[in-house]
Amino acid sequence: MDEMRDTFFEEDACQLQEMRHELERANKNCRILQYRLRKAERKRLRYAQTGEIDGELLRSLEQDLKVAKDVSVRLHHELENVEEKRTTTEDENEKLRQQLIEVEIAKQALQNELEKMKETINSLTASTECLHHRVRNNQKLLTQS
Repeated sequence: MDEMRDTFFEEDACQLQEMRHELERANKNCRILQYRLRKAERKRLRYAQTGEIDGELLRSLEQDLKVAKDVSVRLHHELENVEEKRTTTEDENEKLRQQLIEVEIAKQALQNELEKMKETINSLTASTECLHHRVRNNQKLLTQS
């Protein structure tokens, strides 16, 4: 029982750690995107101030836009995967909790049954001792007569 509970908590801790790592990666990607967005905004402001379209600026903006789209798609997929894992983990945790409750109930039922058997054995032992005592008394009476 304790082993099952320990295993459950170990698996839960591992899954939580994995999800934290995934979240850290997603946060890192978000910071990168925020940096690139600020960079693109600075370039856009520079264009707005000068009115010139810089070829390098345009290529850089196109590249940033492509990277931002790729990262956005990847983050969306990662988020879907993490959400799916979280849902699966919650479902598994609920099933394990139910199993743990069922095992606890079965354990209690077995302990109750064991106690009843002990009481029955004690009662039978007392009855047997009483019968042995009567038999000995009867044997003494028979030998005396």
